[in-house]
Amino acid sequence: MAAITRKSLAGLRSSIVTLATADDLDGTQDNTQAYDVTGCSRVLIIQANDGTNGGAGIDVVEISHDGGGSWAADDTVLALSSNDTTGTVIANAALNAAGTEPTLYAAWTAGPWDGPTAIRIGRKTTTTTGTTWTTGAPSVKMVVIGGKHSGGAPTALA
Repeated sequence: MAAITRKSLAGLRSSIVTLATADDLDGTQDNTQAYDVTGCSRVLIIQANDGTNGGAGIDVVEISHDGGGSWAADDTVLALSSNDTTGTVIANAALNAAGTEPTLYAAWTAGPWDGPTAIRIGRKTTTTTGTTWTTGAPSVKMVVIGGKHSGGAPTALA
């Protein structure tokens, strides 16, 4: 099958990237799983039950407007099943209750944001707004809509 020719790059989607690896109990803080999402119209976030069944951890979507120097829980995360204009933003950008993983997967959208923005998943109690998993953990993936990825992967901060 031939490749699709796009007439506009405004809504171009990226390839899928990993925000948090399955069974990584406290995530990464070195910005290798943090991505530049500046200029995107939305991101699709998918938490997949593909790791060992875990306990106690909470994955939190965090954003930075200073290139990854400081991070805060994102205030734009909305369940994919919610109405995009009237839906309720999820509390504290937490993708799950403590240690509760989706049966197969769960999905959310986030964004857009003003100005330069980076995104990551916080899952380390001492350095993020997330909570360290005591055992197991799901993976968290992301697809970016629009922005400057040219259809490939968005750029990691590190």
